[in-house]
Amino acid sequence: MMTAIDLPHLTDKDDIAGKTFLVRGALNAPVADGEVVEDVRLQSILPTVSWLTSRGGRVILIGHLSGSDTDSFAPIANYLRKHIDITFITEYANGAAQSAVNSMRNGDVMLFENLRKYEGEKANDSKFARMLADYADVYVNDAFPAAHRKHASIVGVPQYVPSRVGKQFQAEVANLSKALDPKRPFVFVLGGAKFRTKIPLVEKFASIADQIFLGGAIANVYLQADGFPIGQSKRPETIPDLQKELESQSLKLPVDVVCETPAGDSAVRNVDEVIDDDVIVDIGPRTVSLIEDVVADAKMVVWNGPLGWYEKGYTQATDDLAGILAESDAETILGGGDTGAVVLDDYETNDFSFVSTAGGAMIQFLANETLPGIEALRS
Repeated sequence: MMTAIDLPHLTDKDDIAGKTFLVRGALNAPVADGEVVEDVRLQSILPTVSWLTSRGGRVILIGHLSGSDTDSFAPIANYLRKHIDITFITEYANGAAQSAVNSMRNGDVMLFENLRKYEGEKANDSKFARMLADYADVYVNDAFPAAHRKHASIVGVPQYVPSRVGKQFQAEVANLSKALDPKRPFVFVLGGAKFRTKIPLVEKFASIADQIFLGGAIANVYLQADGFPIGQSKRPETIPDLQKELESQSLKLPVDVVCETPAGDSAVRNVDEVIDDDVIVDIGPRTVSLIEDVVADAKMVVWNGPLGWYEKGYTQATDDLAGILAESDAETILGGGDTGAVVLDDYETNDFSFVSTAGGAMIQFLANETLPGIEALRS
């Protein structure tokens, strides 16, 4: 099992003052109308930046935005300036920012433009990675949400410069690793709709968790495989053989669901009463009550993925579970980008034991117990 001890991390034994640190941050915050609209990931980078600058380190922040690869980091820069004094550099390819970097003083922070403006980032081009590495004395990966990607700033740069993990990355690995050797009773709740990555999680945790509850579109796959009607609900084109998981005593499927009818109305139905034109959009209240009863006795609960079709406003079960976990005495670990977007509208991160900033990286770490970004630091 992977633990934080296995990772090279920042310590007071490191020579910090006067050194330049290339910090790969989780800067992929949602932006609307030129403004950051959700800042959990941006907040997560601040402890590492503060730790380095308070010791005289010089920090170059790098990261990416999803969507169009030409999107600018200008809104990210504007947000970060509310918390730290930064210089925003828009051109840095082929050493274009070297003069500015050379003029940095101890404690200065610089932000480089969106990495994905350059094809070399996603292509993991060795020249691009070496160019980034040449700006720094030390590379720091504090972008756990991107650590499942084999991109230049994740797996390429560590080949050329001494490397560490940041404070948030270290916390992610330490906390998510607890699910691999959990306190018991251990409850795993899995929602969302990414069938390809989540079905292996069900297979794995059916043998680890005392009880594993399914919601979201991933539950549709197992309901159909178990012979229940799912109407026009979302499902993969091909249903894999799930018999082994269905026979597991730990696997718990919904007993009732919320359906959207062709008229746009919603109706709560038992899982054997879904009709041909229905679309399952959430788990039902009896299923939530079953989860609540089990959580009451749990020592650890891990939850990944919303339980309903939250983009269409079906958040009731997800909201209910968030409230249950916020009041629980169990150790509660939440994750998944969509989960955080819904839950943190009404709750704070400190209402739970740990809220991961990762989506796909959390899923892959739990399934494989490592990530490309971790292996790059250990090689």
